[in-house]
Amino acid sequence: YEMSRRREQGADATWANAFDVFKAPAIGGIFALGFMLVLLFLAWLAAAWIIYAWTLGPTAPTSLDAFAHDVFLTPAGWTMIVVGVGVGFLFALLAMAISVVSFPLLIDRDVGLDTAIQTSIRAVKQNPVPMAAWGLIVAAALVLGSIPLFIGLVAVVPTLGHATWHLYLRLVSI
Repeated sequence: YEMSRRREQGADATWANAFDVFKAPAIGGIFALGFMLVLLFLAWLAAAWIIYAWTLGPTAPTSLDAFAHDVFLTPAGWTMIVVGVGVGFLFALLAMAISVVSFPLLIDRDVGLDTAIQTSIRAVKQNPVPMAAWGLIVAAALVLGSIPLFIGLVAVVPTLGHATWHLYLRLVSI
């Protein structure tokens, strides 16, 4: 985002400039938001474990074949899939809603973390169809970038970051 911001301003945008974000006035908010997302991820993992334990039991499968059988060929496995996808969707929606605009806004403007999160949630609420499409694009790009041993992420992540910067510029006019 910092490199995209610099490029938008007509300034030099080299890889070294990416670290200028550490000089941003809102660096504390950026770290706090990152920490919040880590906590959300840990809660997501805990929810996934609870769903697994509730549907397939708390013990680990004896083999990959047994696991695949239990997941795809039993009612409990299908329950786990349906509930897991639903709960995962809610976690993903929350993560996107609080962060899609927050990170670029914190880098671009001198605002507090609460303002950045509220602005991000408001942007998602006011633009549900484009934001849903953006979420699907991000998910698909990350899957495709991960397929060749995660090597594709070297191109996908910066591209998504730059595209998100432009999405932020179109959504937010403070």
